[in-house]
Parts: sequence; structure tokens; C-alpha cells
Amino acid sequence: MKHLLYILMVTVLVLLAACSQDNAEEPQQPGAQEPDAALWLARVTRALTDEPAYGDIRFFLTEGTTATEGLFKYAGTSTWTTQLKLKSGRRTYQLYGYMPDNEDFGSSLSDWNENGAKLHIQQMPPTAEQDYCIVTGVRQAENENDETAAVRGAFSFEYDSQRENYINLFLDHLYSHIIFCMKVGEEYNAVRTIKIKNMKLQVANISHYNVDVTLTQGVGISGVTYNSTPGTETRELTIRDQELTLTTTSTTVCSGYVVPATTLLNKLILVIEYDIYDKRGNKIAERTATNALAYPLAELERGEERTLQINIDPSYLYDLSLNDPPIVVVRN
Repeated sequence: MKHLLYILMVTVLVLLAACSQDNAEEPQQPGAQEPDAALWLARVTRALTDEPAYGDIRFFLTEGTTATEGLFKYAGTSTWTTQLKLKSGRRTYQLYGYMPDNEDFGSSLSDWNENGAKLHIQQMPPTAEQDYCIVTGVRQAENENDETAAVRGAFSFEYDSQRENYINLFLDHLYSHIIFCMKVGEEYNAVRTIKIKNMKLQVANISHYNVDVTLTQGVGISGVTYNSTPGTETRELTIRDQELTLTTTSTTVCSGYVVPATTLLNKLILVIEYDIYDKRGNKIAERTATNALAYPLAELERGEERTLQINIDPSYLYDLSLNDPPIVVVRN
């Protein structure tokens, strides 16, 4: 009986020791660690744009000597999701990036510090349908409904994994926007009808651009370098592919975005394919007109929106063929 009692006492002591050891190790269990937290994008504002088109935003977060790449994925209706989660804790980040992201691009960040960074984007097209922009302002947002715009030249925000982290972004344009308007002179319109079939921007001997953007605290974009890469084929961008009957009233017909570099503008050509009809509705000619755009686009600047007026207006109908009217492009 004494022997059995001794065994029971030893067993109880062993169990108590085991429970004591388990309690001592509980704070070290993985479940007690604070989970990673996401960074959310609440609002994007773009300079001088009434009706912005949004897209995925490729970005770089820097902290000290470390840079981390991430993506805000556009979900539609002015909302984004993020594919980057940040480690727990509190820290100050700087954010740099561009919109929209493109799978053909290569991008990197260099020379970052508390005063700014250099953003490098490779394989950018000389002409584009999309409005490529650079992040030039970051603001800590209170919540997902905070619509206060970020300020150009501020790149820092405070991250805290114990709260929801929202930011607002401000973006500036990297390309220039060209808008084309067209009309027919009253005298010519009385005898002929012009129907536009399509319009294209063409550039020869330029494959793409590698762009280096210097971003500076308190300024935003302080410098941009556009480096062209030669190509053997003519690049072509269709900016209108639907038929349009012109009138004597100037009408906006299409637009496109271009790299504002002299190497491009000196080679940029507008190609217009159109049909000519008599006033009985009979098609009497198919024509293609080409116009160099170097002169009307002289001194074009990054972020500028320039309207070009295209006139079909023979000055003297008795000296010019009704079926080969001159097409003149001028700065509006």
C-alpha cells in the first residue's frame, strides 16, 4: 500500500511540473505574434485631368537602405487591392511608382534617401493610348473614405501594423496629350462629303524609350530623361478606327499620348484614311493623307495637353481638284 501511494505522489509531481513548463512557454507560441498588415490605397488624384482613367500602380517602398516592390491592383470603380503586406511594427516609408503598370515594362529604383529617389522605366512606347503617370505625392489617409488629395513633393507616410493603413496618391503626367479636331470648309462641303475611316500616329526608327525620372522631396518631378532605342520597323498607333462624316463645325475626333522628346516629334506622322463622296451619296475617291507634326507640336512639354486643328478647305476650288483636297494641320 505504501509502495502504491509513493507511485501516485511521484506521478502527481511529474504532471504538475509538466503543467508549469507549458505555462512558461505560452508567450513564445507563434500564435501570439502580431500578424502582417496590408497597406491600402484610398484615393488617386491626377494633375490636370477631368476624367481620369485608372489602372494598376507599380510602386516601390523604401526604408533606410531597403527597397520593396509592390502592386496596387485596380479593382474598378476607383478602388484598388494590394499585393504587398508589411511586417508588424511602426516605421516611416517613402513610396515611389507609376500608373498604369505594363507587363512589357522593366522598372527599378535607385539613389533613394530622405530627399528623394530615381525611378527607371524601360521599354515605354513612343506613342500610347494610355496616360502614363508618375507618383509625385503621398498622403496618410484617415480611412478608406478620406478624399483629401496628396500634395506634390511629399513621399513619406507613417505605417503602424496595429491600425488600418490607408494612403492617397497624387500623380503627374509623363507623356503629352494631343487632341485632334477636324472640319470641312463651307465651299468644299457644298460639293463634296468627307468621311474619315481611320487615323494613325506613325513613327519610324524608334523602338521604345527608357525613361529616368528624378523625384525630389518638396518638388515632385525635378528631372526626366527620355532615351530612345532605335528600331527597324515603323511603329503605328491607331487613334481612330470608326467612320465619321465631317461637317463645317470643328469636332473632336480622337487623341493620343506621345513622349515629348525632340527625337520623336521630328519623326511623328499623322496618317488619315478617308473617302470622298459627291452630294448624291456616291463614293468617288479613296484617299490617304500624311502630315508631319513636328511644326504644330514644337516645344511640346511633359504633361501638356495640346489641341491640333485639321482643316479640309481648298482656297480656290477652280485651281484644286475636288477629289484631292489639301489637309492642313495647325495648332489650335
